[in-house]
This record gives sequence, C-alpha cells and structure tokens, in this order.
Amino acid sequence: MRLSDAEQGLVETVSRKDAVLRILRGAITDGRLAPGERLDQNELAERFGVSRMPVREALKQLQVEGLVVVYPRRGVEVARLDPSTIVEMFEVRIALEQLALSRGVPLLKSASLDEMEEVLIQMDGLLGEPSADDPWMTLNGRFHALANGASEWPHLLETISQYRSNVERYVRSYFHHGGRAQSQDEHWQLLRACRERDVPKAQAVIALHLRNTAVTLTTAIASEGAARSA
Repeated sequence: MRLSDAEQGLVETVSRKDAVLRILRGAITDGRLAPGERLDQNELAERFGVSRMPVREALKQLQVEGLVVVYPRRGVEVARLDPSTIVEMFEVRIALEQLALSRGVPLLKSASLDEMEEVLIQMDGLLGEPSADDPWMTLNGRFHALANGASEWPHLLETISQYRSNVERYVRSYFHHGGRAQSQDEHWQLLRACRERDVPKAQAVIALHLRNTAVTLTTAIASEGAARSA
C-alpha cells in the first residue's frame, strides 16, 4: 500500500497512532487492503515512517472494530466476512439505527431534511453505470449520517460508524448499479417518513433497507465463491 501525499501529511500532523489508524481503516474500507491480506508491523512502520508502537496500537483498535484478525504465529490479516457474519452485523445495525431514528426523527431540523433531499437528488443522477470516481458511497454515508445524527448520542453514532466501516468494503465491491435503484427507492421512503415524523415507518424502512443490502452482499459473495470453486 502506497501512501498518498495527503496521508503522509496526516502522519506528520496528528498523533502517530491516530494517523496510522485512520489510514489503515480507510485502506480497508475502500478496498486497497483486501480481505485476507497480511499486515506486517515492521513493513507498515517503515512505510509510515514511525516506530512499531503506533502501528501495534492502531492494529489493536482495528481488531476491536473487527477489521483485522490477529492469528498466533501467523500475524495480522484484514478480516474476511462470511455470509453468516454479514447477516449478524446487519441485524445489529438494524437495532442500532432504529434506536437512532427513534430519538432523531422527532429532532430532525428542516435544514437537515433539505440536505438529505439534496443528497438523494445527487444520488438519483448516479443510478447508471458507476464510474471510477463514483461518489455514491460518500453520498450514501452522508444521507444516513444525517438521519442518524439527529439522535445526538455520540456513543451510539460511533458504534454505528464502526459497523458501517466493517461492511462498507463489501458494499463497494458488490453493490453494482443493478441494486442501486431499489436502495435509492428505500432512501426516498426513509426521507418521507422522516419528514412526516413517523418513527415506526422510518424504523420499518431502515430494517427493510439494511436486510435487502445484506441479501445483496451474501448472494454476491456466495456466487463469487461458487465461481471460484467451479
């Protein structure tokens, strides 16, 4: 993994552990570090220009977040997600995001609702063939962050963010434009429920939305596994 100029600057401007953590988490999330890829602490320390301590601390945090796995005598690898784990993680996300909506929907400000709508309008323009610099995932994350953020519970939002980070690398890899139309329709349903201050409806929509996403991912991963073994 090569560091961009911005990432190298990050190492030099914030605490070394936090810099390494942010960069590794980002590289795992966007797929530059693939599931199963081995992470050598000495090599990473050399690339970042730091000692092994901040690298070790960053990897410990990534282990807590479920993004890496530490194997005795084998070292550290980027975590793989099997279909059963994906289903479990999305069910946990449903519970967490339903809680966020139960608190946040009544508190959503008009400006936030308008921004959610603007984000969805931009996403509507991306329902065709994805491009190399496709911003769908960034906009998707912004939409959900606005919906959940109104809860104003920082620990809840941090936990939701960790679960989103863990599965986002798979969403990026497998969520092709064929599944975007359905996902986008569910986004609009969620916005309508939020505007109407209808908490039960918003909770029902987010449960449907996340379960449909889980089905998309598990089906794609199963198909890929079958193709490899054929």
